[in-house]
Amino acid sequence: MKRSLQLVETTSALRFGVAGTALIAATYGLARLGFGFFLPAFSTSFALTPSISGLISSGASILYCICAAISFRYARAYPRAITASAGLSAAAGSLGIAAAPTTAIFAAAVLVAGMGAGFASPGLVQLVQRNVAPSGQGRLQSVVNSGTGFGVVIAGLLVLALGDAWRAAWVIVAVIAAVSTLGVLHLDGRRRDDRSDATGETSKRRSGSSSFGRLLRPLLGAFVLGIASAAVWVYGRTTLEEAGGMTTKESAGAWIALGLGGAGATLISRWLSSRPIAITWTATVLGVAGATALIGTAPDTFVLAYTGTLVFGLAYTAATSVLILWAAAVGPDSAAGTSALFIALVLGQAAGSTMIGFLLEAGTTQIALAVAAVMCAASSLVVLPRGATPAHHAPA
Repeated sequence: MKRSLQLVETTSALRFGVAGTALIAATYGLARLGFGFFLPAFSTSFALTPSISGLISSGASILYCICAAISFRYARAYPRAITASAGLSAAAGSLGIAAAPTTAIFAAAVLVAGMGAGFASPGLVQLVQRNVAPSGQGRLQSVVNSGTGFGVVIAGLLVLALGDAWRAAWVIVAVIAAVSTLGVLHLDGRRRDDRSDATGETSKRRSGSSSFGRLLRPLLGAFVLGIASAAVWVYGRTTLEEAGGMTTKESAGAWIALGLGGAGATLISRWLSSRPIAITWTATVLGVAGATALIGTAPDTFVLAYTGTLVFGLAYTAATSVLILWAAAVGPDSAAGTSALFIALVLGQAAGSTMIGFLLEAGTTQIALAVAAVMCAASSLVVLPRGATPAHHAPA
């Protein structure tokens, strides 16, 4: 009887994990990051100058932070509503992109589509906690977070398969967002009024405020990682095409490799959830730093460039999983902590986009990406002091 019960619980957790991973893929890898993938195709239909594209991207980052801040406040009490908001905004925005007749409507739809990512992680962090046994939460959080990589792979395949038929591609994105959201909400084993989770919410939040100071180190680490990772996220494909001489399809293939690396983070989820954060954070950010340096120094060497993007996707996704585990380790409200850390990450990427852009104009690609790599490596210094590594969820 006990074994049968464990099997049922494991199957239920697995199904919930698949749905959660699909929702992260839809909101992050497709609805948010898909704008950059499809930008060349978008530019043939709308008046998108580099400055307008930059403003849209900056606006998406600002709205992401606003949505993450809302999640910071309400994810613990209303995880289903926050998760539903993630899927609804991603699906509605994607349909708006697919149907947009003018540049203004298109830009508004891109902003709405990107909002889903701000809601998704905090809501799912809370739902994973209440649907999965404590022994398996850490590992499943890492698996769900790797959905970004799957989304990037799907985006790359859509670009290669549909090409100029980008409107059909974004209808597919909307369908994935809607179906995955319904799946998560259906598989949520505690489908009661979210407000019942708010019992004792005020006291919990007060007790958590004293531990918020312990988020200062991961907040700094997330911000610096955001600055450094912007070099590849924003300028990576341009580097491969302009400095490396790759064709558009070859650079898209490199981004599929990046997505495969991110999806591959599921393979190290057990390792991430069972090792001290001081070890996992150091290893992952050094991986991001090494990959960034490799892309910057060898963009014209096909094998090395693809290796760099693959490792970047793996290490970056793993690093963001460590941030989720870190938030759970230092405070009672892991959803709020995750929101704060991901806001810091996106703000860092916004700052890094500008900084790396100036470096590219003032110097060379190698110098700009080398600076980013050094900064990323330096973020390993924010790990907890020796002997103070927090305990977190053991592996399933």
